[in-house]
Amino acid sequence: MGKLITAISILLALVTVETYGQRTHFVGLNPSVTVEPFYQEGEFDLNIVPLVYQVPLNSRIDFRASTTVNLGFRESSTKVSHLGGQVAFPIFLKKKEELTIPSAGFFAAPGIGFTRNILEKHSNFGFFIEPGYNLQISEKWSISFGVQLGATHFNYDNGEKKWGNHFGIKIFIGRWL
Repeated sequence: MGKLITAISILLALVTVETYGQRTHFVGLNPSVTVEPFYQEGEFDLNIVPLVYQVPLNSRIDFRASTTVNLGFRESSTKVSHLGGQVAFPIFLKKKEELTIPSAGFFAAPGIGFTRNILEKHSNFGFFIEPGYNLQISEKWSISFGVQLGATHFNYDNGEKKWGNHFGIKIFIGRWL
């Protein structure tokens, strides 16, 4: 899984270097709370490093990467629970005329995610489709709303492996540079 993260990082770096002066770039936040079915009542995770980066690849498709550093609020203690991130490719219905224009409107984003759950001792790999809408709230600022539907593979340190459903509500707010 480390090789996948390295490949994604290299792709992000190449896209950023190659396109920096020719395209607009979105930098923002993804405030999120996670509640898993196996958590005790009242337990949850809060993403404390909710960074998002997005860049158009062409007139319809963008590349988006977001980080996950969850602080786990458990009955016994509060500490970092998850480390990881997601990569998605929002595909917009409306074609834009220039890559310097912020992406806006309805989209569907296929994506993948990887996290390491330090508290419950397992790694997660998932895939999803995220239909959503990117709303321009000013010339440079936007807010994006999406619903992720997919599946997650749980790989526990004790050797147990299982699949689970993935459902997430995503909100990204930020600025186009």
